[in-house]
Amino acid sequence: MISALLTVGSILKMSKFPIRDIVQQFLPQLIQDNALNGHQKSTLHLIGMCKTVALGGHRERCDQCHFTRIHYNSCGNRNCPSCQGINKDQWIHNRQHDLLPVPYFHCVFTVPSELHSYFRYNKKILYDLLLTTARLTLDAFGLDPKHGIGAKIGGINVLHTWTQQLAFHPHVHCIVPAGGITQTNTWKSSSKKPSFLFPVKAMSALFRGKFLAQLKILIHNDQIILPDDVRHEHQQTISELYLMDWVAYAKKAFGGPQQVLEYLARYTHKICISNHRIIQVTDSHVTFRYLDRKNKTSNIKTLQGIQFLKLFAEHILPKGFVKIRHFGFLASRVKKQHLKAIRKSLNVTINDPPQKRSPREFITFITGVDPYICPCCLEGEMVITAVIPATRGSPIRVYRRPFSSERTVKLG
Repeated sequence: MISALLTVGSILKMSKFPIRDIVQQFLPQLIQDNALNGHQKSTLHLIGMCKTVALGGHRERCDQCHFTRIHYNSCGNRNCPSCQGINKDQWIHNRQHDLLPVPYFHCVFTVPSELHSYFRYNKKILYDLLLTTARLTLDAFGLDPKHGIGAKIGGINVLHTWTQQLAFHPHVHCIVPAGGITQTNTWKSSSKKPSFLFPVKAMSALFRGKFLAQLKILIHNDQIILPDDVRHEHQQTISELYLMDWVAYAKKAFGGPQQVLEYLARYTHKICISNHRIIQVTDSHVTFRYLDRKNKTSNIKTLQGIQFLKLFAEHILPKGFVKIRHFGFLASRVKKQHLKAIRKSLNVTINDPPQKRSPREFITFITGVDPYICPCCLEGEMVITAVIPATRGSPIRVYRRPFSSERTVKLG
């Protein structure tokens, strides 16, 4: 059940040290140091105003006990840790209809650190290349009958750019069902080995070749910026990259569709650091928890506040960039007909698509708590009695959001 996966905490979790406060404290110095581009600067400005009077809000009062509170608007930015809960939960809820009763694999594609400087100067085009190359690699192995499928596979690719310590580390996570759809619209399963999808070494080599071939074309056509530290040596660097072993692997299959949902809940709308990992903020430093994956231990790291915010800003996605992508038989334009054919081939019941719910109905459904019920008497409904206008202005876009039709509004 989705309700077992999504809790009240995912919607209403508060942090003692939200990113917003860190931005407010250290952003002025970071701007003074000219360490940010325009998009990073405007995004951090917006996050720094999340749930403050700068974005406006409204005053609401219980229609029974007259309890009163003020609600300030969220920034709604996808890079803000405080604004991902409901978006993530709604997205995962909608994906339930896409799940199949087959094993799923988790694949990861990573580029060597020698390419990080290329990515820093060309994030949008190289992030896109990374996602595209991962998709093309999986497509090629899925269609190759030597590897046990010989059919069109499908999957979900998610871009991540960080490590637990906020280091720059572009990589792609892929969720791939263990099989594909043939030209006769029948389902064909992959290898019977539960821990095997495709041969890792061959998959890594193909991924490396496809990525570097396209990178050379981009460089030849002057479509990317070469940083100073690699400008005169990029040909040698690329030649050396062909000789390296690139990290591309497939983890063991998930236990079932429920485990796939739990994984998606952790990865799809994840930000480089969540508010609950921040444990202390002083006048000069930020302390946070991180997981040491090699030793499987939880550790603590302290950074200067300006350095912490600079690392956070490095993981702000380029404007308009799509980091979650569906491919193969899960691509939007063909998903409906392909899933119908696959379920028919597997002799499984075709579930009805997720019921459309308003925000109030959705939050109540997954948490059991009506967000508009008075938290004081637990009986009355919170009625909007006044609008608090936003105080920010040009050059940043003024945030405006109309009240939902299901809210009771009595202004004046």
